Order: sequence, then structure tokens, then C-alpha cells
Amino acid sequence: MSALTSSHLLSIFGFSENDIFVGGAEGTLLHYDGSQWSTMETGGRWTFKNIWGSAPDNVFAVVTDGRILHYDGKSWSPDEDMEKLPPMTGIFGLGPDEIYACSRLGKILRYDGSSWKFTQTGTDTDVTRLWGCKEGGMLAVGYDGLVLKQDGERWIRQTFNSNAEFYGVYGFGPDEIYMVGSDGAIFKYNGVDFTEMPSQTMEFFLDVWGPSREMVFAIGDEGMILYLDDNEWTRIESNTKEYLTAIWGSSDENIYAVGDNGLILHWNGEDWKAVEG
Repeated sequence: MSALTSSHLLSIFGFSENDIFVGGAEGTLLHYDGSQWSTMETGGRWTFKNIWGSAPDNVFAVVTDGRILHYDGKSWSPDEDMEKLPPMTGIFGLGPDEIYACSRLGKILRYDGSSWKFTQTGTDTDVTRLWGCKEGGMLAVGYDGLVLKQDGERWIRQTFNSNAEFYGVYGFGPDEIYMVGSDGAIFKYNGVDFTEMPSQTMEFFLDVWGPSREMVFAIGDEGMILYLDDNEWTRIESNTKEYLTAIWGSSDENIYAVGDNGLILHWNGEDWKAVEG
């Protein structure tokens, strides 16, 4: 537990080593300016599941209350024009006028810079996370092995052999995307085929991220951190047993993983250590 909060932390996103947002339960939102962490006022007891922004004064967060919150560089506020949605789970954008948010019950919305509109997913299965790139479009992952690929205003389900609950997705282009989830599931997608990668565990992975194709981390239950080395996943010491829920960094020597009971871990290029506050 850090001195900052005892709340469970669930999300992290940043623009640089001097501008990082961390969200959690009970309205917890922390900001790091490069020298110190501070608590942000969010106007409610929201549970922040995911954060994404196009600029420091244009940050979005999805919360389990079925709302999308926006930060304009000064304050956080919910989007009042939206109907209340199922519990929100993920958000990711390709630019300020192309942002996607997902929720339970198969809902995915698209923001065009002025308003949010529903897209056609063809499923009521819970969607958990989104990732995409300009060259390849968007992917959405969820429960029951759900992987959806964007096709204009609708989404096409990709068929492959998995019934995993996917909780994390991240890629380095349309030909190298990683998905992680329940029972030690890690899949790699090359844009055509899905390949299951051995993880040597049945514990749950909750997020995957890396600063480059050469450095990728998967994190999850009981302090689990795996490192992708030459196409093989190897467990590395995290120095904690807390559940790790989200990971982000600004470089290969500056990465943060957050988790239960206010835990913030920092990777300095050599090992993981808890941030004290």
C-alpha cells in the first residue's frame, strides 16, 4: 500500500514521464507531474476502469457507473448528454475525433469529437478492452473468447479456439497484437491468425503493455509479472503479492504497474519497486 491511497487501483494512462493519471475505486484518481503524486477531485465515488486521452487537456475515463468522464485540463465531469450505460470497461482512441468506449453487454460507442454514438457489435457478450492503430483499425476483446474487429460502423467477430475471458489487449501495429486473460491465457494476433503462447500458469492476466516490440510485460494475479523474451514468456520478480491490474510507461526505463490496496510499482529498467508516495 502506498501512502497515497488504500483504494484498489485499476487503470493508468500517461502522456509523458511528467504527466500520468492513475484511476481506481471510490472516486480515486491520482496524477503524477514528474516530481510528486497528487489526488484529483472527480466529483463522485466513481470506479475508474480505463483511461485514455489525446492531449493533457482532453482525457477520458470510463467508470462502472455506466458513464464516461472527461478532463479538460482543469476538472473532471461526466458526459451529461449520454444515457446511462451498462458498467463501462474500456476506452481507446486513434485521435481526438475517433475514440471508442466499451462496456458490458456488448456495447461499443464511438466519439467523433462532438458526440458518442453506438456501433453495431452483433453481440451481448461483455466487452472488456479496446486497442487499435490507424493502419489496422480497432480490435475489441471480452468474455467467452470474444475478439471483434472493426469494419466501418460495425464489428466482426473473429473465430479461433478460445473461451478465455480477455482482460487486456495491446499491440505494436496490425501484425503484432497481444491479448491476455483468464487461466493464464496469452494469445498473439498477426492480423490473420491467433497463436496461443505458453505462459506456464493458470493465474489470471489483467493487462499487457510494452514500450516496444522488444519489451512487453503481462501482469495479473498475486503480483504476477511476465516478460516476453525472444517470443517466450518468463516470470520476473515483482516484490509483491498484490493483484496487479494495469500497466503503462513512457520508456523502457520508466514503467508503472498499479494494483490492489493503492499499490504503484515502478520499473527503472532493472527491477520493480513500490512507489512510496
